[in-house]
Amino acid sequence: MKKVLVIFTALFLVLMFSTPTIASKQSTLEDALLSLMWEDVRKATVEHYDLNDVQYWNEKVLELKMTNGLSFEITIQLDAFVGAHNTIGTDTLKFVREIPDGLKLVSYKHTPSKEKKEILEWYFKNRS
Repeated sequence: MKKVLVIFTALFLVLMFSTPTIASKQSTLEDALLSLMWEDVRKATVEHYDLNDVQYWNEKVLELKMTNGLSFEITIQLDAFVGAHNTIGTDTLKFVREIPDGLKLVSYKHTPSKEKKEILEWYFKNRS
């Protein structure tokens, strides 16, 4: 009887105090949109840094504004890095999509990390 009471109490406590994890619908849509924009974002970062090995992570949508029908403006932010996630700065990119022209980069703002100079010196020195 004691075992049943202990099991019941433990089960009750687990069920009472566990909170279900619910994925945000917005983050899923943002992830899908960012994955559709991958080629354009990649092209913009490579051109900005003039470096094929630059990568990015921690991307997020800062603003999305529908302008007319299927046209929109989108501002995204990402952390650019080289090597093993050695962040060289935070970049803010603004794209405009207009029919029939497609997605166009209209602005690119780079905020360098404090270690950017040292990271790039190390990277170019150790690149094979």
